[in-house]
Amino acid sequence: MNIGNGFKAIVNVGFWVWIIIGVILIILGITGGKWTFEHTFLAIIVGVGVPLILKYVLFYIINSFK
Repeated sequence: MNIGNGFKAIVNVGFWVWIIIGVILIILGITGGKWTFEHTFLAIIVGVGVPLILKYVLFYIINSFK
C-alpha cells in the first residue's frame, strides 16, 4: 500500500461522513416542513454536491503524484 492509497482512504472517510451528515440534515429539513425550495436546494448542493466535487479534485491531485 503506497501513500497515495492511504490519502485516498482518508479522503473517502471524510467524504462519506460529510455525505451522511448532509443527507441527515436534508431529511430533517424536509420533514420539519419549515424549509422552502431554496433551503432544500442549498442543502443538497452543500451536503452532496460540494463533497463530490472535492473528492474528484483531491483524487485527481493524489493520482498526479504517481
